[in-house]
Amino acid sequence: MSIVDVKNPEGTELLGEVELTDPGEVAGIVERAVAARRDWSERPVAERAALLDQAADLLEPEQESLGRLLALESGKPIGQAEFEVGGGIHFLRGNAIEGRRLTGRMLPTEGNFGTEWDLAYTRREPLGVVAAILPFNFPVELFIEKCAAALVGGNTVVVKPPLEDPLVVDRFRAALIEAGVPAEVIGAVHGDADVGAALAEAPGIDAISLTGSTAAGIAVARATAHTLRFLHLELGGNNACLVLDDADIDLVAAEILRGRVLMNGQACSASKRVIVHRSLHDELASRMIEAVDAQKVGAAVEADTTIGPLIHEGAATKVAAQVANARAQGAEVAAGTGESEGAYFAPTLLAGVPHTADVAIDDEIFGPVFNLIPVDSEAQALEVANSSSFGLMSSIFSADPQRALIVAERLESGGVVINGTDNYRPPVIPFGGVKLSGRGREGLGYTLEEMTREKPIVFRRFRERS
Repeated sequence: MSIVDVKNPEGTELLGEVELTDPGEVAGIVERAVAARRDWSERPVAERAALLDQAADLLEPEQESLGRLLALESGKPIGQAEFEVGGGIHFLRGNAIEGRRLTGRMLPTEGNFGTEWDLAYTRREPLGVVAAILPFNFPVELFIEKCAAALVGGNTVVVKPPLEDPLVVDRFRAALIEAGVPAEVIGAVHGDADVGAALAEAPGIDAISLTGSTAAGIAVARATAHTLRFLHLELGGNNACLVLDDADIDLVAAEILRGRVLMNGQACSASKRVIVHRSLHDELASRMIEAVDAQKVGAAVEADTTIGPLIHEGAATKVAAQVANARAQGAEVAAGTGESEGAYFAPTLLAGVPHTADVAIDDEIFGPVFNLIPVDSEAQALEVANSSSFGLMSSIFSADPQRALIVAERLESGGVVINGTDNYRPPVIPFGGVKLSGRGREGLGYTLEEMTREKPIVFRRFRERS
């Protein structure tokens, strides 16, 4: 048995430990999920939904302590961590509600010659065994997003929590088991990429729901292509925020700050490319210098911290290297140092970024770096925005709603926000990308649809006249 210590990103505090799963053991865990799927799927959906509600009840008294633990293990500022834990509890109940109203459709067979006497309807059925592979940046939210939807839809699940911050996820899983979900129905594996690969490729897996890098998504797609397994992928994003020449600069500055610093800049849907009309570039840069200088970098559990440590020292080192590369390609470091210190990376503003620079196209910086990319026209802004291989979310700032709508329809992204940050993911909208940002949608009800399939059932000549 191999045990790994879970520490804070700074590496100074031991928070807990998890037992690593040997890649050779993964197939057995999946086999147990396969064996459990029939009993679980045949339970009434009301029973499955009730267990989600009961797990939420168990977790409610622990919300504050779990929020602090999530802040410690992930580096997420304490307010954000508490919000994520509370959101996870809310999503448990939300998925229970969505499960109770999961239904099929009556089909209009009466309208066709040859089928006019038939009765046809559809029902939603589970996919089978779902492998859920979680990222480090929003582990609790995405555990519930994927696993609660899969469970209430009648699937069994094997989850791989992030090795960097697995503790709160493990507690949420334990609460589901305490509530009455059989352990085989919500199995777990812990480990690095080799364990993730073993899970994705294991016989018996019917679907894979992964949030992570585009490279990870491509690797899973290649490894499982011969099985044609259902893939539900939320991958990287180099989101474009278009600031047109009539934009409200005060609103722009406030929104891109809010959208970029979430989880210390380690969010797939953060505003990473601010494509601004040249006439507004310098004024926006001035506002952003003030905003960057006002940030408080510190320990995640300190109430006034706005930027905590990145997930580990290597992540901060990588961000510093990306900033150096952008600088070599013509960008100016207008605020911040662009240097890392251990796991910390203070917010940095890159101004005057050439639209040919790597960060203006596909180099996604996973850290609190603001990139201002000046352009000369609306047409050039669209060209730069759509030049990326990614297409998760995007945003447009303009005083003219009609103009903004026309631009929104031309953006190649999974969603567009007008006059607000593109880091926008309330549970009631379908969230997901296009191009190399993934496939499928997540959200309350939307994930449940992805985790089930529609089966038509037909009674021939059921209504035929006697």
